[in-house]
Amino acid sequence: MKKLILSIFLFILAFLAKAQKMDTVYFDHKWVKTDKSNKYYYRIVEKNKSKETFLVKDFYNTGTLQMEGTYSSIDPEVKNGEFVWYYENGQKRIESTYKNNEVIKEREWDRNGNLKKEQELVNVTNSTTGEATKAVIERAPQFPGGKAALFDFISRKVKYPSTLIKEGITGKVIVRFVVTKEGKVTDPEIVQSVHPLLDAEAIRVVKLMPKWEPGKQNGEFINVKFSLPFNFNL
Repeated sequence: MKKLILSIFLFILAFLAKAQKMDTVYFDHKWVKTDKSNKYYYRIVEKNKSKETFLVKDFYNTGTLQMEGTYSSIDPEVKNGEFVWYYENGQKRIESTYKNNEVIKEREWDRNGNLKKEQELVNVTNSTTGEATKAVIERAPQFPGGKAALFDFISRKVKYPSTLIKEGITGKVIVRFVVTKEGKVTDPEIVQSVHPLLDAEAIRVVKLMPKWEPGKQNGEFINVKFSLPFNFNL
């Protein structure tokens, strides 16, 4: 029994060592730092020593959660990962994915829980010059039927080269292609290679794809570059 109690105690100590709570910070209604007596919001930061990240939680003065997310740095602030903001009534307001302070994907709801806006950072291709630039768009291209249908299509169409099965060659091939404003899949290219035969098989399957639902920005369909991984496992 003593050994069990000691083990539990050591586990708790290890957990506390990984997540270290830092000082509470207070803000006024304009998010300017202030003292506790004048606070409108307050922030609690926990440092994860093992991952060298910071879990940040902001609260309204009432104690209701206003935001939570993970930072890779506090000073300067660098957002990395999933972030969620809430209304005062606890209803989810914004859900965002960040990479080095850049918004990759975002959804926003009104106070009644109705989706107001959905946008995603993608590579948009200029239909005239062919130049690709990053832009946040209202809707990313979608395979007909969604992600589940896309993965089902890939699993049914991919044929593992028999010679590579014998050699035990595996890996992830990434193909980048353009989904045009008409929904056509064009210009497939390998951006991560494993083996020429696996690369060729991934390209072959991409060329078999039906029309997608095109990306949309400002109410208009646009050309969008899309990257897709093919996991070849035995």
